[in-house]
Order: sequence, then structure tokens, then C-alpha cells
Amino acid sequence: MSGIASHVHGHVNQLVSTTQYHSSTTKKISSHRKFNTLVLKKQNSANARGSILVTRAALSMVEPRSTSAEQDILDAVSGVKGRGVSGIGPDEQSRLERAVEQLERSRQGVKDPTKSKLLQGRWRLLYTTRPSSASPIQRSFTGVDGFSVFQEVLSGPSGVRVNNIVDFGKTVGFLKVEAAGSTDTQPLTDFEPRKGKGLPFGILGTSSVEPPSKVHTRIDFQFDTAAFYFKSLPLTIPYPVPFRLLGDERKGWLDVTYLSKDGQFRLSRGNKGTLFVLVKDNGPQERLLESVSSSTSDASIEACIDDVLDSGAGIPRPAYSPACRGGWRLLWTKQGETANPLQQRLVKVVKNWQILSADGTALQNRVDLFPGISIVAEAGAEPVSATRTRVVISRVLFKFGFLTFTLPIETDADGYVDWLYLDNTIRITKGNKGSVFVHVRDTSVQDD
Repeated sequence: MSGIASHVHGHVNQLVSTTQYHSSTTKKISSHRKFNTLVLKKQNSANARGSILVTRAALSMVEPRSTSAEQDILDAVSGVKGRGVSGIGPDEQSRLERAVEQLERSRQGVKDPTKSKLLQGRWRLLYTTRPSSASPIQRSFTGVDGFSVFQEVLSGPSGVRVNNIVDFGKTVGFLKVEAAGSTDTQPLTDFEPRKGKGLPFGILGTSSVEPPSKVHTRIDFQFDTAAFYFKSLPLTIPYPVPFRLLGDERKGWLDVTYLSKDGQFRLSRGNKGTLFVLVKDNGPQERLLESVSSSTSDASIEACIDDVLDSGAGIPRPAYSPACRGGWRLLWTKQGETANPLQQRLVKVVKNWQILSADGTALQNRVDLFPGISIVAEAGAEPVSATRTRVVISRVLFKFGFLTFTLPIETDADGYVDWLYLDNTIRITKGNKGSVFVHVRDTSVQDD
């Protein structure tokens, strides 16, 4: 849909915002350079295939004692299979338990972690315990080495979200189980935390009813939606669990018992007695945002875009997905050869947003020239394939405070935009005149 502006002659053009994207994932410039990727070969298994890819943080910002404990944990779990199913001997288990206890009792981590932006982002699960009280469904998915398991913690004006993702491989797809979260600083409206221990006989595990040990350490949540996203299918398959009928059973909590000061290492404990060891997953999407925010060369940014596209991630059939709707802020663009010269000169000078209506049929492209002065191009929108949206400009408005004027600008109104990549945070698109755009979701902007 970014291509809509390329049809408007003169001042109505896609213009990149100079405002940097100050999310928790982009505050550290080029932080991916602080990571070492270790390929840990699976051992002691005749059927072992491939390798376990573990991303290890260089915890240079943490005090030496804490760094040692974090490293002890990473070393102890480096040879495990199934994220704790097997492969950890008595010595490693003892070393792990001592290091976990040391970190959870120390004051060297982030104080009040659920208030910290460092908690936000995508986390890779390295290890989890498997107490008898844990959910059998959880044990099944997390115990398969062929799958990657992630947790997203997202916070914004619309609230807290906690999403668990099981990635079956870039050529297959993924399962995403989503939940609304509630914290001390961002409570969920009309939410009552879980009270019961669970169904009889521990069918879905047994929950603790203990209150949090400290304020600003617990995320209460309730699952509300889940689905399988398969690359080969044109639609999503709902996860066969009726969450809304489960009442208290769809609720749970997650205590953040340790969060490193660089926001790259985390220990958490769930309401069913499970310990989780996680590291921040600085994937290609985050590296792209870092590259844009650090104003690196266009060639470097394009290389990051290629990495995102090659990752095989993203929402399938993006043009039809509800995730493409809402407000998006332009971070970066590379103009095509036929783009308007004025557009190319004003890149990085003014702010630009694009808003797709809730039903996906109306689109606005808004350029803020000065405070209170903007140009808005309005258009109809219609997906014509899984990756292409047709856009037809209807009018162009000049807004000065409370005054609005229709501009007599002729346009070649019928065009399209190709969706190269889409997730809930970032999108990459290409207009029909060859310009490439990188947007991030912006929930603060709405239709005029």
C-alpha cells in the first residue's frame, strides 16, 4: 500500500520520517554484533540430525559474579536435548540449579522487570524444567528439537500481549498461541487472576495459587486466540482449544525472576511450577530496525531486508491478513527510478504515516509537512492476490489546522503495492513504481 503515494503528482509522496524508532529492540545500536552463534552438535543419539542452534549473549554489561552465573547456566544447558528432556547429567544439573538460585536471589538484574522495556521483544526458549504439575501440551511441544520455541512479550497503548510461538521450520509454518497480559502498571480491564489449581486429576497440569513474591515481577494472562499458520495453505487453521469456554483454566501467570541488565537473558517461572531459561532472539527483523535507526548505508539496510525475506518468517498471505490493517509509520525508503524527484529530495525531512481501515477497504497516506499542516491522500484498497493490494486514489486533501481543502491534482490513480514481508510489528512493501518501503506499526495514529 506504500505505492499509493507514488501516483500523486507534486507534494503527495512517500516521505521517510526522521524520527528514530525508539523501541526496546533498537536502543542498542548494532547489538547483534555482541552475539556469538554456537552450533551445538546433538550427541549420544543414533537418530540425531542436524544441530541445535543456540544464540549466546556477550554479557559484558553485567557484574562479573552475575556474568559467571549466567554463563554457568548457558554452559549447563548447552548439551541438553528437547530443552531439558535429556542430555543433562547430575553435575550439570547441580551447576544449573546453583546458578539459577544465585541469580534469582541477587540484586544484579533489572529491578521491577515488568516495568522495563528490556522485557519486551522476542525470546528464544533454551531450557525448561518438566515438573509433574506442568501442562502435557507444553511438554509435548517444547520437547521436540526439530521445533524452535519463542515467547513474545509486547507492551503498548493497547495493553500487554504474551504470545507463545512454536516454529516448525521456515518451509512449514508455525503455531502461535496468544494471550492478553496484565501487570501492576498495565492492568487488564475487568480481569481476575487465576484462582483455582486446575481440572481434576491434573489433566492440564496443576497451577500454583501463590501470590507474587515482589511487585512488578508478574504477568498474569489469559489465552484468547491461537492458530496454525502453514506456508502451503491459503488460510490459517484454528487451534482446537475453545479458550473462552475454559474459564479459569485459560488463565495463568509468569514471574520474571531475573532479567539481565542488558535485556538479553531471562529466567521466568510459570504458574505450573516450570522454570524457563530464555535469551533475546535478535533475528533479522531486529537487525533491520537497528540498521535503520543507526542510519547506516542503504546497501547495509538492503542487506538486512534480504535477510528478513530469506528467513521465511512473516505472516502468510499478507494482503489478506488483518495484521496489515491499522497505522504504520515509515522508517526508510529507497525510491524507484521513476519516483518523483521532489519525493527523493524530501526523504528524511518530513514524517509519513499510512493507515489501512479496520475492514481493509480504505487507505490514507498522511504526510506531516509542519505542525498542524499535512497532506492526506485517500484511496480505496482491495487485495487482488495473496501478496498484492490494488489501490485507487479518490482525492488529495491539504489540511491546515481545522481547515481542509481538496487539491486539484491529477493522478494516475490505479496502482498496486506488493507485500514482501509482514508481521505484527514491521512490514516491507514495494510500490508499482519500484520504490521499497519499511514501516513499523504505530498504534497512536488513526484515520483523520
